[in-house]
Amino acid sequence: MTERMHETASLDLSRATGVAVHAAEAAGQLLRTRSHGPLGARAKDASGDLVTDLDLAAEEVILGRLRAAYPDHQLISEEAGVSGAAGAAWTWLVDPLDGTNNLAVGLSDYVVGIALCERRRPVLGVVHEPVTGRTWSAVRGRGACVDGAPLL
Repeated sequence: MTERMHETASLDLSRATGVAVHAAEAAGQLLRTRSHGPLGARAKDASGDLVTDLDLAAEEVILGRLRAAYPDHQLISEEAGVSGAAGAAWTWLVDPLDGTNNLAVGLSDYVVGIALCERRRPVLGVVHEPVTGRTWSAVRGRGACVDGAPLL
């Protein structure tokens, strides 16, 4: 067995998917319940993109859960940047609120996105839509699910 195969086999991708789904859904619940209050929106940079207090709060929820479950993994998140184990084989990518501009203008089209890469190769992804409560997940080579049911 090669080192690469051994590393993939050593991580339980079903468990990792569960952690990511629960983290995305927890962040989604926070977004759903707080999206009707003050957003604390401000310009992120010269591009015109916005960041809100909700982006930061949802990111905190997700990163806390990922760090607790996988302290030896690297995390790259939209607002907080890079943290965790530098050079780790496993890297989580987090967009706690994809669609901030939509939310800021009152549109309900936004999602939470989480992915896991092994040595820069995506192996799982989760997208949660807070407004409908639907969650999509996929694991490389194992197919995709919506709300836990396999997509055909």
